[in-house]
Amino acid sequence: MQCGGVHHRPGSQRTQSCRGGTHTHAHRPRHLRAEFGVGQHMLDPYFRDDEFGLEFATRCLNDDGVIKIRNQIMDGRGRVDEYSVSRGERIDDFGLDRFGAVVRRICGTVSGLSLTSLETGKAQQIRVECSQATIKLPLATTVEQFLSDLQAIEDVCAKPDPLPQLRFVSRVHTLDNRSHKAVDAQAILETHLTDPDSSRLTIGVPDSCQESYSSAQAFRARRGARTIETSDLQLHHLLQFVQDKPEGERLKALGDVRVTMFSDDDYQTPASVTTNGKEWLIADITMGTDRLFYGNGKWFEVGVGFLETLEEELAALFTQPQTVTLPPWTKGPPNSKGHDSHDEDWFNHQAAQPDGYLLFDEQNIVTEKFRGGGLEICDVLGPQNQLICIKKAPVSTAPLNHLFAQGVVAVETLRSDSEVRAKFLEQVAAHTPGHRLLHDFGTLRVVFGILLKDGQDIRVDSLFAFAQVSLLQSVRRLRAMNAEVEVVAIHR
Repeated sequence: MQCGGVHHRPGSQRTQSCRGGTHTHAHRPRHLRAEFGVGQHMLDPYFRDDEFGLEFATRCLNDDGVIKIRNQIMDGRGRVDEYSVSRGERIDDFGLDRFGAVVRRICGTVSGLSLTSLETGKAQQIRVECSQATIKLPLATTVEQFLSDLQAIEDVCAKPDPLPQLRFVSRVHTLDNRSHKAVDAQAILETHLTDPDSSRLTIGVPDSCQESYSSAQAFRARRGARTIETSDLQLHHLLQFVQDKPEGERLKALGDVRVTMFSDDDYQTPASVTTNGKEWLIADITMGTDRLFYGNGKWFEVGVGFLETLEEELAALFTQPQTVTLPPWTKGPPNSKGHDSHDEDWFNHQAAQPDGYLLFDEQNIVTEKFRGGGLEICDVLGPQNQLICIKKAPVSTAPLNHLFAQGVVAVETLRSDSEVRAKFLEQVAAHTPGHRLLHDFGTLRVVFGILLKDGQDIRVDSLFAFAQVSLLQSVRRLRAMNAEVEVVAIHR
């Protein structure tokens, strides 16, 4: 069963029908309505709460229960990324871009709610699939239990804050079409709607059409008496309906275009619900230093909540439990050149002394691809498959950028290059014939050991701004390759 968020004009009453009976409700800030099949598409959009589904998901999904997530990338390509796993994972493990994408759909497990299907003796958790305005989940079919389930959903949505790990989802909100940014951006968009070759425009697949788009054989676009039928819907097809309209009326006219996908080339079998032309339009608009994205009929500001999301991700990374302990990096007597004799080579030997730790500094792997100096996988290999990479960064960002890149390249190469992987495992076996890595190569952990100036702790405000962004970009890439990441401060 699918549930859609509905609100209505103050002072009205609404009759809600469901299996087993009919109930009349006085007005409230928001109501829920259950629909069977595609019934939610019959609702007047005026009464639809377009944040309802994601509000629910971000307030109740289990921490390690995310199964699928679909993102609309906020650029001019109209790209949609979808990630899915067979069993629940943490949202962090998907390697998502949290700054330049809008979450369109998220699926996962929930437990601990007062839903009928989660009562004692029944399932301990259920799967839910949530998009902006809909929720798919099992609901009761008797009137009393059904209304109880709806109230439980309403109670979740009424929570003031989303879960910390999903806060970034709700941070990218749609702009009010009456706001000055949306109005100014729409004025710029109107000037592009006469140019089918505009680099700022493309088409994207509406969320309601995603499941059927790949098998669609034909498309029909219609406005009034004019109809265009094609086997491949393109931007110029839609813009033909608005090119004769004056500036200021083109986007509205595009909203009057009805687009239907068909699963046959005879235009007999619709493959999805009918959508409007605005839902297919993607635009990337720049206004001075502001960048706005138009997609699925809504305006978004790219980069909203950037600093808050950045700081939250870093704080979570720096406070997670650590699996390695690195020794102090003490200062040594000056060498013949007057430099500190306790250099990186000295420290790596100190870090590799405990049982289970293996020194790999300067034991580079040379192949036909990695010639010359070869590829250094890590400085020290830990007992739990930790690839420990060490760097001193007292005054600049450059050493840290190199450090983070080393971790990404190492994992990426070990995952994809069989020759490098074989030579690295030969080195491990030569040191420790029974090392865990020889039998469990699927789980890797990259440890960035960092000595900042004076051996200070690593906090959000102790890293250079560019290093913060570089670190998180590396973390996302590593997690997407099934590699855990931890950051360890090295003290003096």
